[in-house]
Amino acid sequence: MKKHYISISIIAIIFFSFILYKNFISNNEFKEKKTIQVDGKYNIGKRIYEKYCSSCHDKKMIEYATAPPLGGITKRRNKEWLYSYTRNSYQMYKDGDSIAIKLRSENFGLMTSFPMLNNNKLDAVYYYIEKEYEKNKNTE
Repeated sequence: MKKHYISISIIAIIFFSFILYKNFISNNEFKEKKTIQVDGKYNIGKRIYEKYCSSCHDKKMIEYATAPPLGGITKRRNKEWLYSYTRNSYQMYKDGDSIAIKLRSENFGLMTSFPMLNNNKLDAVYYYIEKEYEKNKNTE
């Protein structure tokens, strides 16, 4: 009889251990899935930035490269100015835009024009820039 109780106890311990382990795994998988977020705007901005901007601008958005760092740009410049400058910095310089002139006077070349980028694509790029800047600004 004693062996019978021991056997049932061992089976019960194994059963409940399995249930607890399975619950633990399920909860952790749920938490991991819940914390992974797909940010489509960020991903679009990142692809565009890597294709058109990263050869001149710092990838962390905080250091000078061939061109100035872009972190915080949406707080320093209004959106319409950013659209215009990104699409045709030469025209803004030629038209006497004070910021374009100042950048040129600091020995930065005029930025390559990107007239093919619509507002949505530019918004995604600026969004990516600010997200990267926020992530990196306190790490240096």
